[in-house]
Amino acid sequence: MAEGKPVVAWVRRKWRAYCAVRKSAAEVNPGGLLRLAEEVRTLAEAARRVCPPERRLQSRIRGIFDETHRLSELAAQPEFRYLAPDQRQLLHRGLVHSREQLLRVMGQAQAPTRLLQ
Repeated sequence: MAEGKPVVAWVRRKWRAYCAVRKSAAEVNPGGLLRLAEEVRTLAEAARRVCPPERRLQSRIRGIFDETHRLSELAAQPEFRYLAPDQRQLLHRGLVHSREQLLRVMGQAQAPTRLLQ
């Protein structure tokens, strides 16, 4: 029985490594990037409406919206599949960072009214 435990641990490690590779591949495939870009673009649209009309802030939000729109157009083209995986990983990280920024900015925005809804 003692011999079986190292085998189980080895299989478990291999399975976790396999799952991590599959998750990483799914994140950087064009479909995954398209979904994430759409999510960030939707958040940017919501942030544009919720955040104060401060010119610098609105400019940053508009920039994120425009960049995600361009990325969506690029990711929809067949040539995007030939982009190196590490470059797609950088795009994914950038989208995740933009999403976090938008969520942080939206969380700091003041409520439009003082009345509880």
